[in-house]
Amino acid sequence: MSRFLLDISPLRQSRAFRYAYAARTATVLVTGMLMVAASIQLFEMTGSSIAVAGLNASMAIPMVLALMVGGVLSDRMDRRKLMLYSRSVYVFSVSLFLINALLPSPTIWLIYLAATIGGAAGGISVPAMMSATPALVGREHLAAAAALSGLSMQIGGVIGPSLAGLIIAGPGLIFCYVIVLAAVLTTPFFLKQLPALPPKGTQPQQPAIFHAFIEGFTYMAKQPLLRSLLLIDLTAVVLATPLALLPEWGTQVLQLGPEATGLLYSAPAVGATLMALSSGWTKTVKHPGRFIIAAVMLWGAAVFALSQWVWLPWSLLCLACMGAADTVSKILRMALVQKHTPDHLLGRMSSLWMTQSALGTAVGNMQMGVVSRWSNPTTAFFIGGGACFLLSSAFAWRNRSLKHIEN
Repeated sequence: MSRFLLDISPLRQSRAFRYAYAARTATVLVTGMLMVAASIQLFEMTGSSIAVAGLNASMAIPMVLALMVGGVLSDRMDRRKLMLYSRSVYVFSVSLFLINALLPSPTIWLIYLAATIGGAAGGISVPAMMSATPALVGREHLAAAAALSGLSMQIGGVIGPSLAGLIIAGPGLIFCYVIVLAAVLTTPFFLKQLPALPPKGTQPQQPAIFHAFIEGFTYMAKQPLLRSLLLIDLTAVVLATPLALLPEWGTQVLQLGPEATGLLYSAPAVGATLMALSSGWTKTVKHPGRFIIAAVMLWGAAVFALSQWVWLPWSLLCLACMGAADTVSKILRMALVQKHTPDHLLGRMSSLWMTQSALGTAVGNMQMGVVSRWSNPTTAFFIGGGACFLLSSAFAWRNRSLKHIEN
């Protein structure tokens, strides 16, 4: 059974990784709470799932722009400093959410502004954290570190949304934002404990930021494996991301309250957590690409199944299966990207990966919202999930570089 259990050797062997892990876990926990709180607040103010999808877009678009800069900076300067600077900006973003909620008449534009600033801060910090991981744990422990990072994300995703739903239904929205702000203030403390993390193998003369980003994009485009990893993830997030519809699904389709919406947001993280806890087998997979493709097919099938039965336990089960599939895909993709990229390009590769994830998720939420507005949430899940399953099946048949890559 030991080969199926989570490998925690990076936490045991690296003090620096333990601090980075604590900072990541705290960030993910409060981000899950923040997104549910802002989504519920927006839906109550507008009654529109498109407005909720706009929240994701207002965070994703600046994140994409910041990722271009953050990826290049992560390959040029101390990654620890980048993380500290960006987390400080994120504190300001959360403060805006709280200030807006305290106003006699909260405004929609201030919610979008706060999300925009938070997205930009994330765009700077995420490539720095991802590109620093090999230096913190060593390349031989990348799959284990990816599984642990996924676990922290999913545990935060389980606790955060559920806690947000309960707090909003109880003490209220403002109290939820206060807790988020208090937790965000702890992350700079953890990051200050990290050693200096300068990139290795940097060039004496550095090109301009835009040209440096293009250099990273060109490297990715010339590598069939890296190109395939980005495309297969886009298939899932663009076609079958159901998150923007969950407030509408919980309140209008299931006809339940904010507690149910919080559970719906938590369900993918529950499945992901269970999968991460049993992820020891991922480090021994001989052909990880085949498992990645199968995971994306399962993701599409789970979203499709969500449309087949309007019942809360069934919805939670489908979303949990989606989360489990996503975790398998992320663990294996992250390990392959970091293993097959030189250190001086890791920041840019990380930013490209996060760019397609953030932008693809925003597009996916928006297309789900549009289809739901045109028809209904059930139809959106039916079309998106089915299209994801069929396209990933075609990908499995056609793509050789991903299918035959070995660990």
